[in-house]
Amino acid sequence: MIVPNDVFFQLNELVVRVSDVDHIRRSEPWSLQSEILSSYQVVFIHRGSAIFDIDGISTRVGPGHLLFLAKGKKVQAASDSADLLVIYRIRFSYQSPIRSTEKGNLYREDGKAFPLEGEFYIQSQPQLLLLCEQLHHSMSELEHGRRHYRQTCLIQELLYLAASEIETGEEQQLTAIERTVEYLNHNYMLPIQLDALSRLAGFSSSYYSRLFKKLKGISPTAYMTMLRMKRAKELLIVSQSSLSEISKHLGYKDESYFSRVFKKETGYSPAYYIKLHSQKIVVMKCTFNGDLVALGVTPYASVRVGSSGGTTFDGLLNHVPRISAEGKACQNALIQLQPDIIVCDSQWAKYNKDAIQIAPTAVIPYWDIPWRERLNQIAELVGKRREAKEWLQNYDSQAALASRKLKSVIGESTVIILRIVCGKLRIYGVERNIGSVLYQDLKLNAPAEVKQIKWRRTISLELLSELNADYILLMVSSHKADQKLLRKLRASQVWNNLSAVRRKQCLEIDLYPWIDYSAMSHKLMIDAAIGLFVKP
Repeated sequence: MIVPNDVFFQLNELVVRVSDVDHIRRSEPWSLQSEILSSYQVVFIHRGSAIFDIDGISTRVGPGHLLFLAKGKKVQAASDSADLLVIYRIRFSYQSPIRSTEKGNLYREDGKAFPLEGEFYIQSQPQLLLLCEQLHHSMSELEHGRRHYRQTCLIQELLYLAASEIETGEEQQLTAIERTVEYLNHNYMLPIQLDALSRLAGFSSSYYSRLFKKLKGISPTAYMTMLRMKRAKELLIVSQSSLSEISKHLGYKDESYFSRVFKKETGYSPAYYIKLHSQKIVVMKCTFNGDLVALGVTPYASVRVGSSGGTTFDGLLNHVPRISAEGKACQNALIQLQPDIIVCDSQWAKYNKDAIQIAPTAVIPYWDIPWRERLNQIAELVGKRREAKEWLQNYDSQAALASRKLKSVIGESTVIILRIVCGKLRIYGVERNIGSVLYQDLKLNAPAEVKQIKWRRTISLELLSELNADYILLMVSSHKADQKLLRKLRASQVWNNLSAVRRKQCLEIDLYPWIDYSAMSHKLMIDAAIGLFVKP
């Protein structure tokens, strides 16, 4: 998607000229025969609605919407109701610069692609209507120069409104969609109609459906089904209710229909799902806790790091027993727990060959594959393939939105990630842990030298000075050696001369969730990054 400033910059380079303006007002059925557009057009729907077929893709356009159509598109349209239809159809051409000379810019027809295409919902509808009315009226101006100048002013104002929607509309749209998401989260078991959700959002039904899918990755109906299935999984495992009672609780009158929907969404029948998810899973790699939690699975027992156990994911692991990672204590704990399956990485399996004889053991790669692939492998193991796919889609949407918010605050500023550990200064690269989130998912900028680091590297203060990043994220443990180095850094002239330190843009962060390399920790990192950079 084009970022706002790019839209205005590109529009500012163009010379736009209006060629014709149609005002269509019909109470009877209206249609536009299929044609290959010979000019660029923008269509404003003031009242009523119409179906536009653009290169074989149908779009229902309702009141308050602008539809930008590119030259060369195959378009046909027709009204889709008996309501009064009011449409303004503006044809225009544009020239774009091809190069600059001493005498000025050289332009040619079309040239670069027009920066606005597709559908936009305009909040300032009275202002837009007035512009369209004035453009239509301007066609009756007899004096050519006067008409051309007037139309240029009006079309530029209209383009400004549309471009502004890219800048402000996304947040407004997201707020409206989140309002309906919140409603669905609390009322998914009720028979909710699409019209009711679209009214709550303040959009037409068709536009609401498209916008919901664009922002959430699935349709409103699919989202409601997802919520029902998520609750169904919980009830099937933890409740003593019958299948009939569960289906009625979730809004399904027919038990057999509920079973068919459940199997379609999860790949398993309710009965088999209960059998599959009654397993006692013991996790022997602390990072895998975050992957299981992301999939909606709570381990029966698990290894955790540090006295506090690292991140507990909003308390979800508080009541999960902690066990030793190795040795006799580990074996005794596994014998006592009698797990149905042990989930570990290859390193633990290599050094605990006696322990892996206690129960079936699944060895999941930790170092050899990216975290997304690991999440899918764990999902396959515990029967959560669909949940993994949906989780990753939601994560990518969250990351994309967060990236835009962060970029709007810090722009192209460079960010580095430091950790003081074992009395040394360590910098993180772009492919693992915190680096994979900040640099790959949130698309923050790293200095060129950091882009060459895959995971992490110990560096000197002098090298840090050469990087001279705009922002520093700093992790420090409470260990004596680490605190000693921190005091030494703060007393150093080199440290205090760093750009980030001088500007008070050295931000201290906790080890968790930042140091963890799991799906759920990465989600928490995105929220935490917004909290660091974006002022409430």
